[in-house]
Amino acid sequence: MGLKELLTEIEKQVNDECLSRSCSGDGCRVYLTDVPPNRVIINLECEFERRRITTKRCDYVLFYGNASQSSLIVALIELKSGTFKTPAITDQLQGAADFVTAVFEKLPEKANKTLSKLKITCIPILFHGKGIDRFQLRELERAKVRFFSQKPAIQRRKCGEPKNLASVLSG
Repeated sequence: MGLKELLTEIEKQVNDECLSRSCSGDGCRVYLTDVPPNRVIINLECEFERRRITTKRCDYVLFYGNASQSSLIVALIELKSGTFKTPAITDQLQGAADFVTAVFEKLPEKANKTLSKLKITCIPILFHGKGIDRFQLRELERAKVRFFSQKPAIQRRKCGEPKNLASVLSG
């Protein structure tokens, strides 16, 4: 089983109507320019509603693979056009990371074997509209999300900047 088939298996774990073609919303534009086209985007608001899950979650999760590097990228995406509190953002991104872990655990054995051979990288991202005050910025720089044995820091980009998603994923 290759990456494309793995992404198909991940798609099968969610409701079809919760699959998305974009990551924009809430007055925040996220550009998919230069993001590989072989990807899966899940609208978590939709998916959690369908499953009647009431825990916190971010807006979207994006999966895409790089076959030449044997890697799978899991981008947790939160959109905030207005003000926010860092602990709430961290909780939302953590809720999505926990959801992805649960999805991985439910994959068929063949998909799990493929997954186990990949380098999985989690990238939690906050897209924001306004500037961030110093206190929130300091908190954000220290905040981390747990994903398997990883504890990635939260990346941030401005809503509406060209290639704002690709700039996080490539760097």
